[in-house]
Amino acid sequence: MSRLWRDQLAVFLAPDQVIVAGQSRGFKPFPLFRQRVMCPQLADPTTKPLPWELPLHQLEQLMELLNTQIKAGSDLRITLADDFVRYGVIAPQSALASPDELITYASFQMRETYGDRVEEWALSISSWDPLDGGLCAGVSLGLLAALEHFAVRHELKLKYTEPYLAAALDYWSRKLSSEQLWFVLIENNRFCLASILAGRWRGIRNQRIVDNLEQELLSALEQEAILSGQPADTRPQRVQVFAPATIEWQLPQVQGWYFERLIQSEQPVPAQFPFTALPESQVSAYA
Repeated sequence: MSRLWRDQLAVFLAPDQVIVAGQSRGFKPFPLFRQRVMCPQLADPTTKPLPWELPLHQLEQLMELLNTQIKAGSDLRITLADDFVRYGVIAPQSALASPDELITYASFQMRETYGDRVEEWALSISSWDPLDGGLCAGVSLGLLAALEHFAVRHELKLKYTEPYLAAALDYWSRKLSSEQLWFVLIENNRFCLASILAGRWRGIRNQRIVDNLEQELLSALEQEAILSGQPADTRPQRVQVFAPATIEWQLPQVQGWYFERLIQSEQPVPAQFPFTALPESQVSAYA
């Protein structure tokens, strides 16, 4: 089968849920299916499996259910919930001369934040500018190895594994400023906050929601503004919020911040994103 005609399989993997979506390839690609399954709570709370073991088990069960709809040789693309990812801002460094030096530099900076755990992670870096810096993401080598074994076992061609935040930033890239940005991705149990000021990456937070999303997000914004050295008189600042898993949620407007909810209506939503409801234009495709 020609590489251009392979079906595509997209997976979203989170501690609490797994989504699998299939799409045909050809002159007129069309959705084949979209299935979501929630991960059950552990019967024995003293049992502590690796964070990804339950979602992978659920993924295997979904594959059995969809066995007749998935072709061997299909392309596989995996999006990881940010529970499985750790982030860091890699500061500008004009002296770096090669990709190897960049990885060494990024590893050093991530180790300053996360310690020796970095040795157990695979690091990836966003588009790098020596004058503006970039973002670095760390994912467990054990999780990536398990996903590679999954692809081989099911005769799928793993094209890439990417963090949800990276996928969301790519999805909204046309609406996001490269000069000044406050971007928030809200998931079921956490939020990610990324900021760019004067064209440079300034901050990144991957924060679990403990009690009250609104209060914790506002606190994070204020802290990041202070850490970045942003003068108070430069506000109000626009905060662009992507929260596809909620319908009615809306953060109240408060002094110093203006919140804009990004609505997925102008372009097709990646089928593996954990949205609560599809735009009307896409509902019939998955019926």
